[in-house]
Amino acid sequence: MHKPVIEQSLCPLCQRSNSCAVESGGAIADCWCNGVGFPPKEVLQGAMPSSNSCICESCIDKLNQEVTLGIKRLD
Repeated sequence: MHKPVIEQSLCPLCQRSNSCAVESGGAIADCWCNGVGFPPKEVLQGAMPSSNSCICESCIDKLNQEVTLGIKRLD
């Protein structure tokens, strides 16, 4: 069975650039993710496909909205 190639620079949820500073050769301290709040771990685990790629800021915002509003997006 052939495993799909996972592109570390793409968000595993939307397949757009995740803008990860570390993936671009920078330091974690320079990454956008240091300035945002993340949803609870169980929300992230429920949303994530089996991937170790970083989620993009837009998808983090959407997940945070789900938690705040108590809804589950279908897109």
